[in-house]
Amino acid sequence: MNHSSAARTKVVSKPGNHLLDTIRTIRVEVGDGLSDDEFTWLLQQDELPVETGFAFLCYCERFVTLSVPYQELADWYPEKGWIMSAKERIARTIAEKYGLSLCEPPDMQSPWLGSSNPHHHLQLSYQQESVIVIHPQYLKICLFIATSPTQPARISHKPLLLGPDLLPDLSKLYQV
Repeated sequence: MNHSSAARTKVVSKPGNHLLDTIRTIRVEVGDGLSDDEFTWLLQQDELPVETGFAFLCYCERFVTLSVPYQELADWYPEKGWIMSAKERIARTIAEKYGLSLCEPPDMQSPWLGSSNPHHHLQLSYQQESVIVIHPQYLKICLFIATSPTQPARISHKPLLLGPDLLPDLSKLYQV
């Protein structure tokens, strides 16, 4: 018998569970009955693990957005140029390890007038699809990849499994 006063059981991560695996598993368990907003609200009620400084913020369109440790923008952006070369080298190493391509798109498609040096971020892609967005203020990771370019993503997607070392590898970009 269901009681409206019964507390909802929290999904508590088990020792050894990784943040991305936990979120992916919960998404599969709850199915498509929740919108991305509802799923985000559900996860915000749960005791999700914090892994290597990354914590859950939201879920939207197959991507999870994570908070990152505080970053000084001067550690990411030179006075002139796109991204510090040290950060680019780390990202390139990560891209090679996971078989991804690296690019540095601008943060804004149309920077405001007078912006002489618009900021860029790092983006790792699999085939034609962006799967990781690395920014000094957030980290965005694809948990499910489209399997068909012609069907809606909710119908045709599969888990994107990059492995348990992904967040520890990405954390190297956010170490001071």
